[in-house]
Amino acid sequence: EVIGRNRQGWEDEQNKLTFKEVYHLEAKPNLTLLQQFHMGIAKRQMYSEDDPLVNLLLQDMATRPIVHVTQKEGGTQIKLVIDYNNTEQALFKPMRFPRDQQTLPNHFYFTDYERHTAEIAAFHLDRLLGFRRAMPVTGRTLNMTTEIYEIADGELLKTFFISPSNNMCFHGRCSYYCDTSHAVCGSPDTLEGSFAAFLPPKEVAPRKIWRHPWRRSYHKRRKAQWEQESDYC
Repeated sequence: EVIGRNRQGWEDEQNKLTFKEVYHLEAKPNLTLLQQFHMGIAKRQMYSEDDPLVNLLLQDMATRPIVHVTQKEGGTQIKLVIDYNNTEQALFKPMRFPRDQQTLPNHFYFTDYERHTAEIAAFHLDRLLGFRRAMPVTGRTLNMTTEIYEIADGELLKTFFISPSNNMCFHGRCSYYCDTSHAVCGSPDTLEGSFAAFLPPKEVAPRKIWRHPWRRSYHKRRKAQWEQESDYC
């Protein structure tokens, strides 16, 4: 029993070790807020309960000047990689339709638009429940002309157009909803969306990736394993 308690105590201490402590890194004075945040990531949580960097990082992502925009490769729907003026990045998911617009009852979840507010809500719910395992996400309203169009790369730039209602729109290139009839449009050129912080680069923080055990099947007839097995664990 004593050995068990000692081992549990040792494991608890190991879980508390931060990225900075595991790799014996020094907190240099010129680190960005995101780099400082990365230093505090531990095995069981992205940040400690009283970490002041979280709110600072949220504010920084929502206000820092943007210098370049590209479309993120892969994925089923359009997302943009935002480059800030301090070399850091964030993942931008644009608002596709109003908050009060509900999903059509005959739509499959995998054919519906992704909602940027879901990303923001998930972060705050994870934080309120004390898990602290989601990277910080905040909302931001962009000027599409100066903060996307004028600093976008060539391929994304080719998909911009002005709608019949004189709103600025773009659609990018992806598996779903990336065409003129499913474009992302501003009002007339302001666009709301979510900004999510990135994990440390893999070359800096090596890690393994596992498929989510509760993932959906993304098929109109086939169910996931957990949907078919009542004792799935």
